[in-house]
Amino acid sequence: MTVDLRIYPTSERLAELTLLGRKISWQPPYQKLTPLTGKHRSQQRGRGLDFVELRHYYAGDDVRCIDWKVTQRTGQPYLRVYAEENDKNIALLIDLRTRMFFASDGHMKSVIACEAAAIAAGTACHHGDRVGAVILTDSEIVTLPFRRGEKALMALLSAIIEQSNKLPNWIVSKKAPNLEGALKHLVDLGLKESQCFIFSDFSDYDQQNSSVMIDNLASQNNLVGIRITDPLEEQFPNQNLVIGNDSYQVELKKSDQSTRERYEHYVQEQKQSLSEHFMRHRLALLDMSTQHDAWTQLLSLTKQ
Repeated sequence: MTVDLRIYPTSERLAELTLLGRKISWQPPYQKLTPLTGKHRSQQRGRGLDFVELRHYYAGDDVRCIDWKVTQRTGQPYLRVYAEENDKNIALLIDLRTRMFFASDGHMKSVIACEAAAIAAGTACHHGDRVGAVILTDSEIVTLPFRRGEKALMALLSAIIEQSNKLPNWIVSKKAPNLEGALKHLVDLGLKESQCFIFSDFSDYDQQNSSVMIDNLASQNNLVGIRITDPLEEQFPNQNLVIGNDSYQVELKKSDQSTRERYEHYVQEQKQSLSEHFMRHRLALLDMSTQHDAWTQLLSLTKQ
């Protein structure tokens, strides 16, 4: 059965995006986002300390690291990858709750999150950095340990797809994990001098509690927020609507402009609150939409 890539990610698509991730630089300045100056350690790779793995040579790799014996034996160019002291941990917080399983047009928010995370993981793997993840689901917070190398990368992608394929979950407990809990989980890992990414719609971002966790993370790490939204969430179409979940159902009439305006004002307030918090602490916040694929958007946003 053919999988609709707008609804669920596939291993083939995510693997393809990890290769494209080699073309992206996560160093500032970024385009179209909060101004920032962050903590950035050198990403230069060398031939220095510990052997990590043997992998295929890709255009742009250091030719001095080619293993000529293996290349001659296999008939294909292979590269010896080493780790230097400036390698770092790359932490991915990926929101894969049912609220992310939504799109009025284009790709599900959950798909954008998975694809953007795969791109970031591919960039990290290319530089020999260790990649780990915290996946926020409707029932639990899944932790994937920090590991480096292509095998570890493929295992991470498999875990992301496994959680994504569980969506949607129509019965969500009132005690289900939230964004604050996932951020606290990331803080409790005790990361220092790491690169942290948050892939979420930030719909339950709490200015009082979530912001504290973000501050704790940012105090010792470089933090990039990826906010994923759908146009319908920000402005209702000019027509009668029925909105509901497993417990409640509400009819919103086309003529009820007052309710529409209150909702849109609330959404903009929440959005502005998060943007101002990131800006105040000089953190990067990139906005992505369900209307376009993740690769096209990130390539534009990170363009130097």
